[in-house]
Amino acid sequence: MWERDNIWTRNNMWEQKNRKRKYVLVFGTVLIIGVVLAGAIKFTSQSGFCDTCHEMEPSYNAWQTSGHKSIECIKCHADPGTIGLIKTKAQGISEVYNHITGNYKTPITITSDTAEFSKRCLKCHEDIKGKGKPHNLKHFEVGSQCMGCHQGLVHDPKTNNKVPDRSVCVPCHGQEISG
Repeated sequence: MWERDNIWTRNNMWEQKNRKRKYVLVFGTVLIIGVVLAGAIKFTSQSGFCDTCHEMEPSYNAWQTSGHKSIECIKCHADPGTIGLIKTKAQGISEVYNHITGNYKTPITITSDTAEFSKRCLKCHEDIKGKGKPHNLKHFEVGSQCMGCHQGLVHDPKTNNKVPDRSVCVPCHGQEISG
């Protein structure tokens, strides 16, 4: 009887050690995956990462000469918060796939909903809302979107450092535009 109890005790101790090892292994694996994932998110959120794909070079170079060159790309190209970051990274995986397979159009264009994009603009430019020139006030009253007038503001080297000229106004206002 003593020997049988002793065997049971040794087996039980062995099972407890194995269980602890499994917990440590699972915890360690989750920790390593978490650290790698956090590092990947941080690395791919830097503007320099955008320039690693040759098709992004013209947009990246134009951004570097724009008034927004000190703003990380992700500030304008991702919705705020964790959900926004997850959506952006999921889209990024799709873009990497398209890059690898060569399944993309050039030049690269923004396909973002302009209303959502305007919210991103106003995170930094909130101070202009309801202030400034009369035309700004009217545009906010009628719900005009920032990209409607400021398309190419950052990624078009011909327009990235200029206030839009009157030709931008014609589609909505026609030829009769007061100064």
